[in-house]
Amino acid sequence: MVEDFLRGAIDCHIHIGPDDSPRYSDSITLAREAAGRGMAAIVVKDHLCSSAQKAVLTSTVVPEIKVFGGIALNHTVGGLNPRSVISCLRTGGKYIWMPTVDAAYCIEKAAQGHWIKEYVQKKSFGYTVQGISLLQEGSVSRLRAEVREILKIAKDYDAVVSSGHVSPQECLALADEAVKIGFRKLTICHPNAWLEDFTPDILDQLVAARCLLELSFGVCSPLHGRQDPHEIAAIIKRVGPAHCVMITDYGQVETFSPVEGMRVFCEVMLRCGISREEIFVMTRDNPRFLLGLA
Repeated sequence: MVEDFLRGAIDCHIHIGPDDSPRYSDSITLAREAAGRGMAAIVVKDHLCSSAQKAVLTSTVVPEIKVFGGIALNHTVGGLNPRSVISCLRTGGKYIWMPTVDAAYCIEKAAQGHWIKEYVQKKSFGYTVQGISLLQEGSVSRLRAEVREILKIAKDYDAVVSSGHVSPQECLALADEAVKIGFRKLTICHPNAWLEDFTPDILDQLVAARCLLELSFGVCSPLHGRQDPHEIAAIIKRVGPAHCVMITDYGQVETFSPVEGMRVFCEVMLRCGISREEIFVMTRDNPRFLLGLA
């Protein structure tokens, strides 16, 4: 019964080594663990460099599971640079995260005392970081030209674009552009991390634009958001599992294995009133659509 949740499951958001900060394990060790528990695929993420090469090599060493990587568009990879995106995708990348720790919204939240400050500070290495916005200067809705170009590239390569750590307004602008160009693989990265801004109305608008909400179990962790998992369940019940993806966002040394984290996340959601079938939609069906798996 316990293994049922992991068999065929996919986690689209794991931080894993080698990295510039300590992680639960390296990607090969994690892939072997996930394959041994019957998972179908994992997506490995780094904040400051591409994880595409790591994923491709890990897949070669552990062919029993599919391992995907990508690139987070922070300053260390050139920021909102279409060339960096193309390079990543041609190297085998599948996920494009908009700016995370270097996002203007994320830096602002850190300055306000949000728990994300630990990551913003740690990844700055003591340097002052200029926040990256997806919007044209002075606008609350118009995307920068390079962001529109990145969305087009993602569509051409059948890649996933995740919103990273940007604001609700930026997410809505991304969603509007995705609708315009017919791009179907836009995800909103752990909106449950900042529900004070990602209100029910905002989430409804994003879902209406056919975005998938990536709901993070990591936000429930003691040293992170300490969120009541019932709040995640409430989002699922509001928008429906067809519009959600369950991710662990694990890989930190202060949390347990990302593989075990996914199992626990599923069990917790079950206890919060989400059915087994609904959980499978969010851990199997929707991730398979995003990653192009038959």
